[in-house]
Amino acid sequence: MTFARNTFPGLPGRSQKSRQAINPGTLTRSSLILTATAVLLASCGGGDSPPKTAEAACNELLNQDFEGARITRATLAPASGNVPESCVIRGEMPKELAFEVRMPTTWNQRVLFMGGGGFDGAIYQSAYSPGVAESGYATIATNHGHDGEKHPQGSFALDPQLLQDYADGAVPKVLASAKAILRKRYGDAISKSKFVYEGCSGGGRQALIQAQRHPDLFDGIIARAPANAYTGQFLWYQKILKQLAKPGAGLSVGKVQTIAKFSQAQCDELDGLKDNIISRPASCNVDLTALRCTGAESDSCLTDAQLESAKGLYEPTSIAGGRYTWAAFPHVGGETADDSSWQALGGTTYQILGNDYMRYFVAQDPSVDPLSVDPQQYTTRLDYLASLIDATNPDLSKFNARGGKLILFHGTTDWLITLNNTTEYYDKVVASAGGPPAADQFVEYYVLPGNDHCAATPNGGNGPDMVDLVTPMFEWIEKGAKPSSRKIVATRSVEPGTGMQRPLCKYPQYPKYNGTGDPNAETSFTCVSAE
Repeated sequence: MTFARNTFPGLPGRSQKSRQAINPGTLTRSSLILTATAVLLASCGGGDSPPKTAEAACNELLNQDFEGARITRATLAPASGNVPESCVIRGEMPKELAFEVRMPTTWNQRVLFMGGGGFDGAIYQSAYSPGVAESGYATIATNHGHDGEKHPQGSFALDPQLLQDYADGAVPKVLASAKAILRKRYGDAISKSKFVYEGCSGGGRQALIQAQRHPDLFDGIIARAPANAYTGQFLWYQKILKQLAKPGAGLSVGKVQTIAKFSQAQCDELDGLKDNIISRPASCNVDLTALRCTGAESDSCLTDAQLESAKGLYEPTSIAGGRYTWAAFPHVGGETADDSSWQALGGTTYQILGNDYMRYFVAQDPSVDPLSVDPQQYTTRLDYLASLIDATNPDLSKFNARGGKLILFHGTTDWLITLNNTTEYYDKVVASAGGPPAADQFVEYYVLPGNDHCAATPNGGNGPDMVDLVTPMFEWIEKGAKPSSRKIVATRSVEPGTGMQRPLCKYPQYPKYNGTGDPNAETSFTCVSAE
């Protein structure tokens, strides 16, 4: 492992000549690890004092204050498998803002802030990119301002301060405290480190908030399936739930499977391979009226009311006279109404998100029937919420000017947040930057066919579900090597199809089957532009 821009500081008592001799480019992996550990322990001591043990250095953080945060827990977690020994601390701030920082004893000099999701309320210390836990990253995660056990689901939004922290306030406050903690633990080495934010869904929205409103906080930002058009998205949940609740308009598991199979039959092989994965959604034009029932109703056809429900999925949505909008979902197959899937159309997740948004964010009345709330009567409140929570500003000129880099990512079979929302945002960023050549210097967008919302689920998505974007991002901000200049491979981690690989293609390219070779090997595909 080499560190292009992060060199190790000298050990106490060593000459400048000795410091220069520690060249990461010429050290072996073993000597790098030993050097990193020695530097870490030395940074915890001072002068001629013997260096503290990792446990002592961790324990001394307990009950200390860092930029408004009190450390309420500090524990040295032992190494487990390939995950290295780490000091894990919990910090707490007013009102209910809490966070964790994990600091490996053997640190790779990189820092990753990991975003949350949904209504947050808990600290999720796991990354969407594989390999982070094993690779020595210092990581930061937060509950984004509230305790979900005290405020189930969206109920926290009744408190203006908790809502503010959820929308925008938590990350800057937590990052300031975390940087002070990291400096205490690692010394001056932290000043040379790069900071990256990675989040998906609500975490993807939080990622774009940083790029748009706080362009100086992070060197790199990874926004997966971002819920950045939050207002339109959550109003759409209410609209589709109202439509599905109409007499005869519901879509059964069987009917949704019929829609998915109909799309796959027409568009699956546009990428050269029949594998139940539609890799060219923009070229998949499906007319669902061909499924209209002409005789007795069955799961193999749709009534007029059900066609109207499907229209709400696959056509752009306009709400409150066009004041709020939501992009259409593409025809990509993979749809499901089986509520064992967390992204079932009209299922539990839709209901929790859509109903709680209308109760607690919009009407601010826990007892209200969420389907009875008329957005047209709440435009003042909705405009305020949009200004607070949405992250749709395409002008990233300040982020670009300070050298920031952005990766956008979306899976095609995401049925909670439409792929087209991210595509539309990317197109606006490109236009704002002055066109593709200018935008390519700081933003790249990737689409992964057959990938569902954020992570692998046993019943969602037929394609790869796991791809490392953190390593390419650090290579970009440390060495200037764009992610698209290297091969990025996505893999599948769940049954069926464990071991499937596909190349990750920079939009607007897609992975086309070469015509021969193992269909589960990434070498059998080439990233090409649509004809």
